[in-house]
Amino acid sequence: SAAAMQLEEAAERMAQIKQILPTPQPFVTPATARALDGLLTHPVWGVLGFGVIFFLMFQAVYSWATVPTDLLDGWMASGIDAIKRTLPNRWWRSLIVDGALAGLSGILIFLPQIMILFGFTALLEHSGAMARLGYVGDRFLRKLGLGGRSTVSLVGGMACAVPAVMAARALPDRRERLLTILVTPMMTCSARLPVYAFLIAFVVPDGTVWGMNRQGLFLYGLYLASTAATLVMAWLLHRALPKDGPRVEHAEEWPAYRLPKLSLVASNMVRQGAIFVRSAGQVILILSVVLWGLGFVGSGSFEERQSMAPAERLETSVLGAVGNAIEPVVTPLGYDGRLGIAVLSSFAAREVFVGTVQTLYPSPDGSTPKVSELKAR
Repeated sequence: SAAAMQLEEAAERMAQIKQILPTPQPFVTPATARALDGLLTHPVWGVLGFGVIFFLMFQAVYSWATVPTDLLDGWMASGIDAIKRTLPNRWWRSLIVDGALAGLSGILIFLPQIMILFGFTALLEHSGAMARLGYVGDRFLRKLGLGGRSTVSLVGGMACAVPAVMAARALPDRRERLLTILVTPMMTCSARLPVYAFLIAFVVPDGTVWGMNRQGLFLYGLYLASTAATLVMAWLLHRALPKDGPRVEHAEEWPAYRLPKLSLVASNMVRQGAIFVRSAGQVILILSVVLWGLGFVGSGSFEERQSMAPAERLETSVLGAVGNAIEPVVTPLGYDGRLGIAVLSSFAAREVFVGTVQTLYPSPDGSTPKVSELKAR
C-alpha cells in the first residue's frame, strides 16, 4: 500500500542519516544512567536531590554574583558621573543622568544574578535532568490537577512567565492545560529577582550561617514560599473547576544524560540576559523619564528648579505632591511617599521598582549613588 511504501522510504532515509551523522558517545554508561534514574526519580531521594540542586542554585546567585555586581555598580556610578561632568549644567543633563541613566543602572547591576539563574536552568535542561524533574513532580502534582508535564512550565515560570504559559498550550489534557496557564504567573520570575535582591540587602545582613550565604538562604525561602502559594492556588482551582472526563496520563521518553557544553550554556546566559535587558530596559527607560519629569516640574521656572537641591526639588514637585497624598496609606507598611510611588510604578513592570527607587532617592551631594548605598538613605 501507499502507507507501507512511505514508511519503508522513511526508514531508508533514517538509516542513511544515521550513517552520515556521527553517533554521539553517551556521557555515562547504561548502568550509571540506571543508577542516576533510580536516584533522581525516587519518591524521597529524588525530591531531596532536586531540592539540593535548587538550593545550590540560589546560593550561587548571591555568592558568585557578589564580585561582578559590586564591580558593575561602581563602574556604572563612575561612568554616569563622568558623563555628568562632560555635559553642560542644563535641565536636560538632569534628564539624561538623573532620569534615564539612573533608572537603567538600578536594574543593570542585577544582571549577573539573572544570568547565573539562567545558567543553572540551562545546565538542568542540557544535562537531561529537567525531564526527570517532571516525572518526580507528577506523583504530587496530579493530586492538584496538574501533572509532570506542568513541571516544565512551572520551572520555566521562574525564568519568565510569558514563554512558560505559551509552552503550557502544548499540554494534551485540557483541564491540566488550563490550570497550568492560570497558576504559572504566580511563580517567581526573573523580573522579581532584582526586587528580591534589592530588598533582601536591606532586611537580611550579609554573612554566613553554617557556611551558607544568609541572603541566599532567604532568597531560597522566598522562592519556596512562592512555589507553595502557587500549588495552593492550583489545589483551590482544581477543587473549583468542573471535571471534564478522564485525564490524559503522563508518558514521555527521557533523553540520555549529556555533559552540558559550556559554550551552549554561556550563549544561553548571554541571550537570556540580553532579552531581559532589552525588554525590561524599554519599560524602565520610559518610566524613569516620566518619573523624572514629574519629579522636576513644580512651582518656579526650569532655571530656578535646576538650582534647587535634589531633595528640595523633589519635595516641591508634582511627584512630591503625589507622594504626600498617598503617604498616609503606605505609612502603616513602614513606607514613605517615595517608596509608595515606587510600589505603584512596579504595577507597570515588577523590575521597574529598583530603578524607580534609584531615581527617587538622589544623592545629597548631587553625585550618582550606587544602588548598594541606597540603604543609607
